[in-house]
Amino acid sequence: MAKTGQRFSTMDIYLSAFLLICGIQPELEVKNGTVIFTFPATDKLYEYIFMYNSNTEVKAGTFVTAIKTLRGQMVTLRGTR
Repeated sequence: MAKTGQRFSTMDIYLSAFLLICGIQPELEVKNGTVIFTFPATDKLYEYIFMYNSNTEVKAGTFVTAIKTLRGQMVTLRGTR
């Protein structure tokens, strides 16, 4: 079981889009000019990561929309620096 307050960070927009589809909203932050997606580290998060790495099928349109949503958030975040 993940400890309270722990975080999972990644630069992988595709994994982040998959997690977004699963209902976990990332926090975005810029470090050294790179956007980092950060999630609360929970057992459910790691279950979803396992599903992603196991090539779980998702609807293409839903996945593309999630990627575009995250890219839009990245552009907005970079513009506010």
